[in-house]
Amino acid sequence: MSGKIPKYFINDLLSKTNIVDLINTRIKLKKNGKNYQTNCPFHNDKTPSFTVSYEKQFYYCFGCNIHGNAIDFLINYENLNFIESIEELSLMHGLLIPFENNVQSEQNDYFKKQKLYLLTDKISKLYQKNIMLTSSACEYLIQRGINKSMIQFFSIGFSDFNWNFFCKKLNITKKLETELFNYKIISINKNKKKYDPFQGRIIFPIHDKHGRTIGFGGRTIENMSPKYINSTETNIFYKGKQIYGLYQVKKIHPKPKYLLVVEGYIDVIILTQNKIDYVVSSLGTSITKEHVQILFRNTDTVIYCYDGDIAGKNAAWRTLKITLPYISDKKTIKFIILPENEDPDSIIKKEGAKNFKLRIKNALTMSKFFFKNILKGINLSSSDDKFHLSVRALPLINCISSDTIQIYLKQILARIIGILDDYQFEKFLYHQKNKKNNILQYKNKQTPMRTLISLLVQNPNLSTLVTSIKQFNKSKEKGIPIFLEILKTCSENPHFNTGQLLEFYRNSEIINILKTLSTLDHMIVEEKIKNVFLDLLKNIYKKDLEKRQEYLISKERINGLTMYEKKEIWSINKKLKK
Repeated sequence: MSGKIPKYFINDLLSKTNIVDLINTRIKLKKNGKNYQTNCPFHNDKTPSFTVSYEKQFYYCFGCNIHGNAIDFLINYENLNFIESIEELSLMHGLLIPFENNVQSEQNDYFKKQKLYLLTDKISKLYQKNIMLTSSACEYLIQRGINKSMIQFFSIGFSDFNWNFFCKKLNITKKLETELFNYKIISINKNKKKYDPFQGRIIFPIHDKHGRTIGFGGRTIENMSPKYINSTETNIFYKGKQIYGLYQVKKIHPKPKYLLVVEGYIDVIILTQNKIDYVVSSLGTSITKEHVQILFRNTDTVIYCYDGDIAGKNAAWRTLKITLPYISDKKTIKFIILPENEDPDSIIKKEGAKNFKLRIKNALTMSKFFFKNILKGINLSSSDDKFHLSVRALPLINCISSDTIQIYLKQILARIIGILDDYQFEKFLYHQKNKKNNILQYKNKQTPMRTLISLLVQNPNLSTLVTSIKQFNKSKEKGIPIFLEILKTCSENPHFNTGQLLEFYRNSEIINILKTLSTLDHMIVEEKIKNVFLDLLKNIYKKDLEKRQEYLISKERINGLTMYEKKEIWSINKKLKK
């Protein structure tokens, strides 16, 4: 354990969490016997190999071997760290984390986050109230074509040019002002005057998936530079991991068929107003791998829409390269490149929603966009250019996890460079095949002790079958200390499942051994598990007796035995005859 959060709390949190429900809200599970299955979300899985056990509160993929409990799933699927995953589960169950008294910094960070959520929500509501009191801000939004329902739906606000005027107009107390300053939501200038970094700007609150306000985007209504700014990063706000508008999309479409990614806040709002209500933005920043992972967690098809200028086209190509490793047989991307000097806001006003939807329908597939861009400047009548094309294209194609998509793109590439028949193509694939490093997996030799520990880890209630451990205290069998340690923990926590047991040992020296053993398939029917476990115990005990017997017999031949040792060998012989 990390020592930052009490063990009892984590155990209680896991006991309250149903891992099947937790995972099923993110990826659809299907009942298969007593377990649940689906295609693995962590690798390009063509057949369902991802299994979730309600009984063990544990997940495991037979394809890529990823496994763990509810906390591990959040860490791997949501890209959270350990503390963040505990916070997520705590929020889900409406619990506050009782940090241990000796870990002040983690406790402070946690409560600072809670305070930030509270303060960003308060200031957001003040901005929203203020926009209705500010004619210039309302006129700007009307001019941009944004109606009142969108102002409310996206919680749009306005920050005045003068903080003191803003405070006075909205009756902001000195206590709240001090808190906003202490948490760096407002600042102080060289003249010792407090000011809002968003002063004079339309405010676009940014929400997390729970609807909490975590930061803001601001757009000037005058000729201030820069035109757009975002909140500085805090404990709750990271630009590279946030998607603007996703919370609003999910309110309308819990499982959207598409997500249309645009560049600006107003683009999102205007398109949503025109009934294209699956639009999001990456806060005006370049797409990151974290953005891509979030997008694909929420939909199977992402459509990127970029402005038609050079910067927009370059951004689209960068986005493709970042997204390629996350494309699979089920996850795909498309592209819309708008006419030059147009953005989604301007083009929909010119063409109307119906024509914009046609652009979405006719969006370029990933393969068409890929070859359209990679062929730029290539002279296909030149052998050198064909070679250059292969050198440029193949590393990008090889980034894709799906073998099917790789082969399809390589077929297109082969035709472009003049490889037409199947034999030549097979030869081309052979010579150009990307050499993937084989992941060496630790393969356990199924020794009786490993099987014994594995059965206990997978079925902690087996500990109730062990009535005495005295017979194993002097055992020299390899692995016995680990077995006795796990047995003690299971006996002291009779209601533990596999997920809770592994969590108990998360940061211990033996956690990797236990994780490996937790996934072993012994091919034992459930009704026979108890008998096998008891037989293994007896066999290990018998093996210990035989080793001791051999030692005593050997000693008797050389030095003779003491009276005590003679009684001991007589007792061993008697036990072995049973």
